[in-house]
Amino acid sequence: MPTILVAPRQVSPDGVVEIVGEDAHHLTRSLRMHPGDTITVVCSPGKEHLVRLDAVSSATVLGRVVSSLVIGREAAARVHLLQAIPKGHGMGEVCERVAELGVASVWPVLTERTVPRFDGGQVPLRQVRWQRIAREAAQLAGRHVAPAVNSVMPLEEAVESTLRLEDSPQLVACASSATAGIASFPWDPGRPTALVIGPEGGLTPGELEYLEARGARTVSLGRRNLRTILAATVAVAVLLSRAGDLEV
Repeated sequence: MPTILVAPRQVSPDGVVEIVGEDAHHLTRSLRMHPGDTITVVCSPGKEHLVRLDAVSSATVLGRVVSSLVIGREAAARVHLLQAIPKGHGMGEVCERVAELGVASVWPVLTERTVPRFDGGQVPLRQVRWQRIAREAAQLAGRHVAPAVNSVMPLEEAVESTLRLEDSPQLVACASSATAGIASFPWDPGRPTALVIGPEGGLTPGELEYLEARGARTVSLGRRNLRTILAATVAVAVLLSRAGDLEV
């Protein structure tokens, strides 16, 4: 059953739900929903509404709440992913995968070995596209919140920004030179985590020195070299598994 994330104002006090814009177009054109079909609507984390559709068009979909369910679907461990931008469409792939898994936010970062470079006009367009991908993936996974995809920024700026977030996140960086494995290093799932994934060429010695100076733990993803896109997915999945998020 499709899940649609809406603003609280789109659900009236008497249970009428109005869905507009891209979500309405997606329901009608892609999913081919019709009056009488049901969907799941979320307007606040922790509560789902079963909605029966009354009127369907590509501009507006109207429905009414049939029942509501209090349920937690968001990850207990809050992971903020700082991802070195991969080549091609790689950043979109990362946003899609980690949004489904349950990250709290994504920070596309520029490192010394990052290959893609953008002019000023490209950055906002890329961010909008990546945010749309993350939102669609979160809805597909049945999440209650779409992770925020932040603007492109240098690694150090992103690190300093995340360290000012909620409860001063613990900083973790994946590096092939690390001696501790991500599955077993000391980690507190009750505290937010800023997870740094480098580019295909890895983080430079200078970048690792900076991260360690800011309190980062460097961890390994094992004996094989993983592409940066896969590394992000694996690292997030391992941390969420350690927090019990992959249990029933």
